[in-house]
Amino acid sequence: MSTAVVAYEAASLTERREYAQTLAAAGDLIPKGLWSEARPGPDGKIIPPAPSPGKVLLVIETGAMLGLHPAAALQSINVVEGRATLSAQLIAALIRKAGNRLEIRKTGSIPTGDYSVTVVGTIAATGEEFSATWDIARAIRAGLVDSYKQNAQGVWEVRARSSKGGIKPWEAYAEVMPVWRAISEVSRFGFSDVTFGLYSTEELTDGGPSLPVAAPDPEPSEDWAGQIAAAETREALDDIAARLSSSGEGTDKLRTAWLARAGFLAREEDVVDAEVVEAAEEDVERDEAAIADAAAAAFEAEPEDEVQP
Repeated sequence: MSTAVVAYEAASLTERREYAQTLAAAGDLIPKGLWSEARPGPDGKIIPPAPSPGKVLLVIETGAMLGLHPAAALQSINVVEGRATLSAQLIAALIRKAGNRLEIRKTGSIPTGDYSVTVVGTIAATGEEFSATWDIARAIRAGLVDSYKQNAQGVWEVRARSSKGGIKPWEAYAEVMPVWRAISEVSRFGFSDVTFGLYSTEELTDGGPSLPVAAPDPEPSEDWAGQIAAAETREALDDIAARLSSSGEGTDKLRTAWLARAGFLAREEDVVDAEVVEAAEEDVERDEAAIADAAAAAFEAEPEDEVQP
């Protein structure tokens, strides 16, 4: 594991958050997929798109879980509908890095109408094999491709268009998309211990309805995020959590914000008197456990959103 990953995992929540904010400040160096959308500000003026510290934090946290350097995570982990997803290239690299075997077998071609891709993964420890085959016919059945027909010259062409006529990835990258889908499928059934069951970016963004995506968060009745960020005491945070629980509007994003603020307030209180901190390490541990318990209780009314295969 990279020493940078070890150092990151040893950092406090406040240090991790500050690190994410520092990375987000890099502006155009951050992938556009990690930018927030334009939105109205408190004064009514439009806040332009900018790198989102929250998305950056989610990406580097996911990367740390996978043993990746933060820079590698930023280049190969994407956020789709609030979920961390892995590029198919990263999935293949993780499988091979773990010592397993991954073979990509292609036959035929798109112009001749017989293109097919089979990916075979072999678990190093047991020799067990998992395979997946994707071709354009399967993509049509999955609703990813509109048609696959011969043109006037007898050449087979893939057509995959949006409702507005835009070209989808399955038409623009017809030779590549079956490869990514086959790798993703093999990883799901054979190497979930390597990828932690995370979906590939391609599965959620390749333009088809094959996988349901979590519904967007409901319109909040209050500015919960703003209230959490402005809370100056643990008591104020607990009050917000109680009202959130009764409102049924708790979300993963708000839970993360609540935990981050609670951890920040706890550490801020701890540094008021260094001698007290040194003499009460067990109290600090109990405080951190209490924060986690309080968050779980406050948001227990919120059902977990899951993507079903």
